[in-house]
Amino acid sequence: MTYAKSLRVIGQSLEVARVTTFELEKDGQDYLVRSDSLTQTGEWILRHAISEYEFTEQSGRRSTGNRPLRFTPIDISRLDSQGQKQRQTRSSSPTQGSSKLSQLLRSLGDHLDRTEVVAFHISWMADSVSVDSQEAGGQSECRTFTAEKLQQLGLHLRFRRSSRSASTTPVLRPGRLIR
Repeated sequence: MTYAKSLRVIGQSLEVARVTTFELEKDGQDYLVRSDSLTQTGEWILRHAISEYEFTEQSGRRSTGNRPLRFTPIDISRLDSQGQKQRQTRSSSPTQGSSKLSQLLRSLGDHLDRTEVVAFHISWMADSVSVDSQEAGGQSECRTFTAEKLQQLGLHLRFRRSSRSASTTPVLRPGRLIR
């Protein structure tokens, strides 16, 4: 699954839990999320969404410590399917929500896909996003993005997707078929 799709799905989960700042990193096939802004309710929502039910026997509360939330490929696929079902029941314009966390993470994921990174660490803060990444050849890069820059990347992503679908979708004109 692409980084763009995986990060969008994780972003949707973080939106529901109202997480505003966090650390996200790639760990093998999984994604790890840590956040100091996560409330008990938000953590319960996220752990429930990714099927991590861990309770202590004494208090009935979850036993987390400082452990990160782990999103596996199976969790991401399941959450993506649930999100697709929800999106089918709602109609929204394609530009709606371009400043939402999930869309900003999708834009960042698309950037990581295009630069073909194999490992990364994202620090998401209120006013900026820092990304440390490593390409397959071993070259490392550290970049900082603002929300506005990620929105611009998202606009380019939507333009590329619409151009790609327009070039592969046949267009009917009176009397002829144009590709």
